[in-house]
Amino acid sequence: MTLERIRAFFRLEGDRAIWNIVFALLAIGTIVVFSARGTYAFQHLPGRESFLFKHLGSLTLCLGIILVCHRLPFGMYSGLSRFLLYLSVLLLILVQFWGIESGGAKRALPIPFFSGFMPSDLAKFALIANLASMLAKRLKANYRDPLVFVPPIFWSGFLSFLLALNSGSAALLLMAPCWLLMFIGQVPLRYLFYLTLAGAIALGVAYALGSRGTTWEGRFSRPTNVVSQMIQKIRPPERLTPEDRRIDSQEEYSLVAVASGGWVGRGLGNSLQRNFMTQAYSDFAYAILIEEWGFLGGVFTLILYLFLLYRSVRYVAFRKLKKAEIESGQAFGYFLAAGLAFSLVIQALVHMAVSVQLIPVTGQNLPLISWGGSSLLFTGISIGAILSVSREAAEANSAKVIGKEALAA
Repeated sequence: MTLERIRAFFRLEGDRAIWNIVFALLAIGTIVVFSARGTYAFQHLPGRESFLFKHLGSLTLCLGIILVCHRLPFGMYSGLSRFLLYLSVLLLILVQFWGIESGGAKRALPIPFFSGFMPSDLAKFALIANLASMLAKRLKANYRDPLVFVPPIFWSGFLSFLLALNSGSAALLLMAPCWLLMFIGQVPLRYLFYLTLAGAIALGVAYALGSRGTTWEGRFSRPTNVVSQMIQKIRPPERLTPEDRRIDSQEEYSLVAVASGGWVGRGLGNSLQRNFMTQAYSDFAYAILIEEWGFLGGVFTLILYLFLLYRSVRYVAFRKLKKAEIESGQAFGYFLAAGLAFSLVIQALVHMAVSVQLIPVTGQNLPLISWGGSSLLFTGISIGAILSVSREAAEANSAKVIGKEALAA
């Protein structure tokens, strides 16, 4: 009996395509992170084997979280969303005082066994779950009270402000999936405008009060990416700080890595630019991937993320929800899966855009591929929740088919 329970626990349920994508990305990440370690990491991190074992330990924990979360009923996240919002606000305030400073910003809280816990990951998950719950309740009650949109707009703006005090990119990555989720939830456009306005006000106030204003100016004043070059046509660059110059060199090495990859790359483990990049295994993992795997490897990885997005949003984005799905609570799961997928894939696209020098450096890692601690944990929770939605959707469809067959008999 115990053996059967163990087998049942490790049985993979839900969308098999998503499972395959997750395993493929984790395998790619293991190879890329181990290869991207380079000379700098060899000097500043543990030995070669311990580095690999630590990353494999994080991946194992991530897979364990996915296994557990994909068996939990997704409805529990609706009840927890408000509590998680309050908790994320508390942690975002605490990080301002006791956070680990890196690159001139405090983004993580010190916790044992990890390099740091990033409250921004919790804030994104909590806000998306809360917004998905609101959209589902709105459909179920079939009411059009405009005040129903005030709480999510307020929370989006407030959390964006707290995040923008230390990371403007994290604030934008919080707002973007919420905007898209409200869009596919058929929210009137004027409320999408209010959401955009709330985010703009939050960024503006954070720019005025926070310590990252000069960092934003410096990153947009360097001519090493497409966006900065466009801005410089309007306003000439100002003086650069030593931190700006350090990031500038990382961007240049990243661009060289991408340019030297060609169609099929240098081959696994043959990267040259990893030896000069301090964040080759995290912030610039995609650049190393292209250098070693080439253009084809980079496109293949991009397709995996886009396919993950499609498999997650297909329940709600390409069709009208049925009344039975709204009444049964499945609508919340569909919105939750779409919002979490938007968050993961947008972060991946931002990381890729930084690596190929389309936008300034953001410090965002590549989900399931880059080296990461707490980010891998919340990625695992997000993937597990998406798989839970697909599992219960498949069970509902099976029950419907059985019911039709019983009636036909």
